[in-house]
Amino acid sequence: MSDYMGMVAGQPTWPTAPARRERVLFKEFRQIVRRYRPSDLLPALAELSLAGGEPPYEGKVLATVPPWATALAARESALWGNKYRDTEVTGDSLRVIINAHNNIYEEDPSPDARGVLDIMTRLAYEQFPYQESIFEEVSRSHALMFEGAAEIPVEVLNDEAWHRLLGAPLGEIVGATFFLQVAAISNKGWFDDAVLDRDGLQAIYDRWPRAVIRERAAQLSSSFEEFKAAYEAVPHPPAGYERYAYNPLIKRPFLRMPDGRLLAPQPRLILRTVSPGALYYRGVEEFGESFSRDLGHLTEHYVGKQLRAITPSPDLHPEIVYREGKAEKKSIDWFLVLPSAVIMFEVKSARFGLLERAAFGGYQDKVKTLLNKATEQLERTAKALDENNPHFGHIPNNLPRVGVIVTGEPYYMANSPLVRDLLNEAPFPTLTASLREIEFLAGLPLDEVERQLVHIANDPERSTWSLSNALDKASGTRSPVLQRAWDAYPWPEDLDSDDEIPGNND
Repeated sequence: MSDYMGMVAGQPTWPTAPARRERVLFKEFRQIVRRYRPSDLLPALAELSLAGGEPPYEGKVLATVPPWATALAARESALWGNKYRDTEVTGDSLRVIINAHNNIYEEDPSPDARGVLDIMTRLAYEQFPYQESIFEEVSRSHALMFEGAAEIPVEVLNDEAWHRLLGAPLGEIVGATFFLQVAAISNKGWFDDAVLDRDGLQAIYDRWPRAVIRERAAQLSSSFEEFKAAYEAVPHPPAGYERYAYNPLIKRPFLRMPDGRLLAPQPRLILRTVSPGALYYRGVEEFGESFSRDLGHLTEHYVGKQLRAITPSPDLHPEIVYREGKAEKKSIDWFLVLPSAVIMFEVKSARFGLLERAAFGGYQDKVKTLLNKATEQLERTAKALDENNPHFGHIPNNLPRVGVIVTGEPYYMANSPLVRDLLNEAPFPTLTASLREIEFLAGLPLDEVERQLVHIANDPERSTWSLSNALDKASGTRSPVLQRAWDAYPWPEDLDSDDEIPGNND
């Protein structure tokens, strides 16, 4: 397969093969993958996945070895592969698989299934998560869930909960997961826990106990039978749209191969198992609605924590509890008072389900419900300000306003006209932002936050972009909240994701 690897690495090699097809149905893509034994194809896909490097990816990588394509091919091989196949896996085989993926064409399961918003939503949730830096994901878990639970009252999310959920403190779990990713990257996706008994790793075990690493490897692995059962246990999109169905590698990135070793066909998924999104679904499975409520309060707190980190120190005010007649009401979550405007932040932590990410299962209705609820909260708070409600006396009511609806996970298309046309009109210019985009803001100087937010919200073109694309981040730095969270872990100075951990054949 070195011919295809060479092409990915930039060498002028392109295997000779039949011309690409214009369209490939998903069932045809599946059959292409099934030509090869999983024990041959999955290691080749792991090696190919690593050839793409780390995000942000160059355009050549996204065209020749998109990480979501290798993950999908691995899923299909694990689900439907045949161990009795004898076709050799070559570089040309990988080229055909990637080209087939890029040419998948979905048939219409219903008259409204191919609307532009639906198509863009599916592609966004398929592709964008693979292009996000892991630094923010890991740091956010610590700052949001671990630090946050020590800073505000919570129902269930304490040290005991982490032990119940993951079997060890969150810090040890993050470290063990990091070790496993480095080990897999160092060994073309492979991990054999026999390596843990080798000499020379005690400095690592002083930070992250060997027993925790071994247990974490077990948590993140599955047999082929367990993999298939996990896939069948969740709802699926209609036939022909299986491309967007659940991939069990997201929860358990390792497969136990016939020789007993573990293989991660898409190694970059390993550390993402400690991202807030991954931990959210684990927590809801274990603790139910109490965990979801905790995360809602923690997310609101986290947004304020990021905004407070802006320098110089901003004039920031939390949610206001007030009365409207006999009824008790709550304002939006945060007010950022600036010389030229008041920025009003309303935080929503609800997340989409598997079918909704594939633009099925009432996706548009859920988007409308969540974002309209936030818009109503902005409108209700503006009304209280305009009516000089005494509880709002510390918030200027004579300045222009900008609304920011913050979502716990990205709503990738939320600022586009495709979504805005579904929503109630906001009472003043309003943007939707993810936590990642709020973290970008926290790395900007206060005067840049003011200038850019006011400008973007009032610009007919840029206000329709995702906030991460609309922001000019040249004058910014990493969010200090994220940097402190990252630095809270005892990362070995001599070990990072480009270093090597010996494999079982070394």
